[in-house]
Amino acid sequence: MLPLEKELETELLAIYEKCSTMGYRRTRFKKMLTTSNPRFYKGPVGTVRHLMFGEPGPTSGFRRLVKAGRLTWTVEWLIANNPRWQPLFQKPEWVVEKAKARVREAKASN
Repeated sequence: MLPLEKELETELLAIYEKCSTMGYRRTRFKKMLTTSNPRFYKGPVGTVRHLMFGEPGPTSGFRRLVKAGRLTWTVEWLIANNPRWQPLFQKPEWVVEKAKARVREAKASN
């Protein structure tokens, strides 16, 4: 794992910890980052790509955090608003664009 990927993993786990403080345990999210089971492990870049694929459902972590007024705690916010992580998603570029679009949509709906 590249040093930048390790730093992203640290940031993603910090999001998990923040969510835990409000009683929201994102166990599947954490499993994608920490388990040794290859069926669930995706790593930091794979986890972000997985979360950006498709549209978030009404009970998704993204929607739940937006509804709770915690948009800044979302993976979308992290990727869309910090150019530091964006080189990890140059190919394919759709990951960053999707994150930015979801953040814009969430801001517009509030």
